[in-house]
Amino acid sequence: MRNFWRSIALVLPIVFVFLTVVVEPAASVTQAQVDAACADSSDALNRLREARAVRDEAQARYAEIIGEREETAYLELRLRDQISDREDTTSDIRDRVIERAIEVYMSGGTEITDLVFGVESVDELMAGQQLLDAVTEGDLASADTLAALQTDMEVMRADLEVQEQQLLVLEGEAADVASRLEDAAAVATSTYQELQGECQRLYDQREAELARERALAEARRRGAAGGISSDVTPGFICPMSSHAVSFINDWGFPRSGGRRHKGTDVFASWSQPMYAVANGVVSLRSGGLGGTTIWLTADYGVAYYYAHLSGYASGLGSGQRVVKGQEIGYNGDSGNARGGSPHLHFQIHPGGRSAAPVNPYPTLSRACG
Repeated sequence: MRNFWRSIALVLPIVFVFLTVVVEPAASVTQAQVDAACADSSDALNRLREARAVRDEAQARYAEIIGEREETAYLELRLRDQISDREDTTSDIRDRVIERAIEVYMSGGTEITDLVFGVESVDELMAGQQLLDAVTEGDLASADTLAALQTDMEVMRADLEVQEQQLLVLEGEAADVASRLEDAAAVATSTYQELQGECQRLYDQREAELARERALAEARRRGAAGGISSDVTPGFICPMSSHAVSFINDWGFPRSGGRRHKGTDVFASWSQPMYAVANGVVSLRSGGLGGTTIWLTADYGVAYYYAHLSGYASGLGSGQRVVKGQEIGYNGDSGNARGGSPHLHFQIHPGGRSAAPVNPYPTLSRACG
């Protein structure tokens, strides 16, 4: 036992030194240091900050609108289906009432002859007291059902009109916000190029540190939705140029049919090049909600999903090996993103393509800043 504790005493200082080295964060950069280094580029730096603030605000609203639009479209579709079902049921009941009226007439009910052949509509026929006196109790139940269905349909058609108007409003707002988002992103990208030397380097480091802090705070706050450790995605790089993209933590945002957003939408200009985030094998597919897509299965087993591309890199094919940083496709709006602001829908599946996705926001934040 004495030897055991002696061994522990010898090992503990080594462990302490190792943990100190591993855990110690990179030297932080203060905002004051950035401002000092960018004194000669202060105008560009201010314009960059303003453009990014506008971009981030527009992107947050755009993500909200997409969720509202999908939910509204889903409600609209459900109402249309329900109205269609009731119309079919109504038609069946009316057919049975007409058949019953004919049966009554053919069996000698001549007193309703004028009623059956003199009305202009089935509804008018069913309202006739002579017919109601002649039919059976079961027929009266059908008549009551028809009246209830007609009332339901009137309410549903009114609700449908409201949903259709709301959808038009959301479509218009989405277009306006998308335009504002794209304009601000373009200004941010071009203004960034005006930052020079030490100013640009310290600005990048400061932004990266802030992004890591946000990602860590989000992981702590959201638990399972907080993403995965960087150890699971070794060497991960930003799927597009980090200075050309913008994204928020839109994991879990509502989607149609009660679904939830299971990825991160990374916004960038049209046809912005996309890169392999790891060494691995790609699988290409076109169609469905994702439109033009790429699955990249990394050599370490994690699968990455790229959706809404405008096209693939020249010569790229399914089953082909790619290396980290290789250009594999271009940003777009294919699939159910058609007509919206171009973006990459990005997912991470730690257990491979068939496994459930995890929130990619912290991983993207660490890599893209």
